[in-house]
Amino acid sequence: MTQYSLLLVDMDGVIWRGGIYVVKNIKALRMLQEKYKVVFMTNNSSLTRAECLERIKAVGINSEINDIYTSSVLAATYIEKRGLGRTFVVGEAGIYEELIVRGIPIVSEGPKVDYVIVGIDKYLTYNKLSKAAYYIMNGAVFIATNEDPTYPVGDRLEPGAGAIVNFIKTVVGREPDFVAGKPNTWILDIVVNKYKLKKEEVLVIGDSLHTDVPMGCRYGVDTLLVLTGVTSERELAYAKTKPTYVARDLLEALTSKII
Repeated sequence: MTQYSLLLVDMDGVIWRGGIYVVKNIKALRMLQEKYKVVFMTNNSSLTRAECLERIKAVGINSEINDIYTSSVLAATYIEKRGLGRTFVVGEAGIYEELIVRGIPIVSEGPKVDYVIVGIDKYLTYNKLSKAAYYIMNGAVFIATNEDPTYPVGDRLEPGAGAIVNFIKTVVGREPDFVAGKPNTWILDIVVNKYKLKKEEVLVIGDSLHTDVPMGCRYGVDTLLVLTGVTSERELAYAKTKPTYVARDLLEALTSKII
């Protein structure tokens, strides 16, 4: 296929699974960068963009920090556009970094909290959950970095941000006001406008039938599902929303001339 100008590529489940790199996909990405503009997107809010860039460059993939989008970037951008306010965080370094660079005030206590951002947090405490729910029930805007129930680490799946978001949803009795990451199509709006592209020029590449594929389908761009992450062939067989293309990995996608 030659109609594409830009590839929007997921990271968790495509480039790595936790601390384990997906070698075939990395080899293919090195070759694809010679032909396409490649932009990276991850729902993982724990890593900073600098950390993502370091990991990508360590395996010979070229990129720039402005071509990396995390759900933390999108959550902080949402607050920036809506209006800066005091923000309480359930999450890790990736969220804090993006808030700090935008001058968004971070608070650990009330009395007035304008936003609560909820992401993956491996240092989660009951006290932190309790505070987040309290602030939301008292008027704070409820922002989820994503609602992924799991994320791939090595040969297993671990609890994702969605598990934490669901806890708070149960307590406050409502959905988040804004979900920053995939399948929200906002990232595609940003990329298409930034690079002045038509929808048919963009291909979304990812490993999830719950985030990558529905995001692309809702926006009207093609999608390529690689079976190197969270999706099994059995799950794919029963999926209601199907990708445009499927490959075991990106090298197979290359040899079969999907991309």
